[in-house]
Amino acid sequence: MKHLLALIFCVYFSGCLMGQQQAEWGNWKNWGDQEDGTYLNPIIPSDYSDIDCIRVGEDYYAISSTFQFSPGMTLLHSKDLVNWEICSNIIDDLTQISESLNWTRMDRYGRGV
Repeated sequence: MKHLLALIFCVYFSGCLMGQQQAEWGNWKNWGDQEDGTYLNPIIPSDYSDIDCIRVGEDYYAISSTFQFSPGMTLLHSKDLVNWEICSNIIDDLTQISESLNWTRMDRYGRGV
């Protein structure tokens, strides 16, 4: 009898969870800061590869890889780890590093920054 009640509870509870609607990827009405002390994931609806974050005083900075794409190395800033803004890109043009990273050559695919 205990097992039957546990099974019924699990089925009911999983049905309740499945009833919650999930937004289709990229089709968010609201994301990030909800302006009521809460936030929804994704914080940043974008792809920042290999992101690293550091705190400097009361500010947070994040940097990400951009591989073979220009501009390179996106730098982001936040005060609360929820609201982010793009500060700049560290490298305007990857050919500043090497001519091999020029789009006309494309012999460094995946070996950029």
